Amino acid sequence: NIPHVIGSTRKSLIQRRLGQLYRDTPFHHAGAQGREKEGRKDDRMLFSALTNAELLKPWLAAILKEKVPLAGIYSVPLLSVLLCKKLHLSAGSVLLVSHQSSGLRQSYFHDGQLRFSRLTQLSEQDLDDMAETANTEMAKTRQFLVSTRQMQRDQHVQIVVLAAGDILQRLQTRSPDTPTLAHHFIAPGEASSLSGLRNVPESTLCDALFLTLLARSTTSPHYQLPEHQRLYTLWQTRAALYVLSAATIAAGLLWTGANVIDILDTSGKLHQLEQSTQALEQRYQALIQSMPKTVANPKEMKTAVDLADMITQNAPSPEALLVQISRALDTLPQIKIKQLHWQASETEPVNDPTGAAPPPPADAPPAAALVGVPNKPVEILTIEGEVIPFKDDYRSALASVNQLALELGKNKQLKIEITRPPLDVRPTVNLKGQAGNNDEAMQARFELTLVWKP
Repeated sequence: NIPHVIGSTRKSLIQRRLGQLYRDTPFHHAGAQGREKEGRKDDRMLFSALTNAELLKPWLAAILKEKVPLAGIYSVPLLSVLLCKKLHLSAGSVLLVSHQSSGLRQSYFHDGQLRFSRLTQLSEQDLDDMAETANTEMAKTRQFLVSTRQMQRDQHVQIVVLAAGDILQRLQTRSPDTPTLAHHFIAPGEASSLSGLRNVPESTLCDALFLTLLARSTTSPHYQLPEHQRLYTLWQTRAALYVLSAATIAAGLLWTGANVIDILDTSGKLHQLEQSTQALEQRYQALIQSMPKTVANPKEMKTAVDLADMITQNAPSPEALLVQISRALDTLPQIKIKQLHWQASETEPVNDPTGAAPPPPADAPPAAALVGVPNKPVEILTIEGEVIPFKDDYRSALASVNQLALELGKNKQLKIEITRPPLDVRPTVNLKGQAGNNDEAMQARFELTLVWKP
């Protein structure tokens, strides 16, 4: 158990503990197995190592010399965790016994977690002696687990034996079940089927089973050193670059193929358009030749049509201004219109508020700007009106005229000027009036000038 810490502190604590346990080997492993449920709830860790590193050094030196990519170094007991999961042996206490080329491997699991493992060499002897030795070693393992308090003396244990051939039959006859022991004998081929592994080479030993299990899984290396796996990392990078290059080339070929198809399709459509253009050109020439000769050439006729369209679109008309005045008068029923003077002008009026220009000669044609060439002309509308009933109330009359100007001024394109108010209140103008009954003098007449530049 180690204290529950996280981050770099946890990593340093694990490395220090591994250094204390295994001083003479760089090949060590630490795996978490949950936390304690009581006390300070420490982390349960399983530490393991290849204590005899000299066995591996010649092989690693040869691999590095030949520059062979090394995927990793794996441990059979740690791989047994995967095998137990596939065989559904994750509950209770399980002693997994496998017959391998290196001897008899015994691994103890509690609730699917590896707690202990030992390897016993089996000497070359007859099958009866091998079976007897295997039974003796399994009893020793159980006794050791009980003495180290990893197992209770009366605890129920499943013993799963992976072996094949005659030795499996002899172990079955020498291993009767008891109230605390339940034996299960499985051949490597049957274990492969139960684990979902296919194409496992047939063998009387379990080596091929564990190698196939390793090849079909994505387990990280148990014992790894960066200098040993550098070539493997480079190999993975190169493979990834190859895949990326192939994908890029495939995408480029697809894109090129799509462009070629588009080019062929566009070329076909362009050829059809060229044929259609030639046919239309021939029809046009035939129509031109069949038409009677005229004084004006086609270009001049086209220009005349365009000019007529321009005049139609830009010809001045008082309709828009009259609509604006009608909308404003809807809110002012006391104002009565007497006369409207509308005219078009080439430019906006500067001094003369009516925008009147010197009359042209009687035989002179109208100016182009006045008929809408090339743009709409300025329109000037003079309103002569009266406020009724008046009753000598100049204040109300002035207010009504100003209100009319404000209503018309809501259109930002209009410029409004009160050229003659009902009562001229400018400081520079003398007030005049007549006594007596003069109907014309008792009327509140006014005059507005509207200038619109479309």
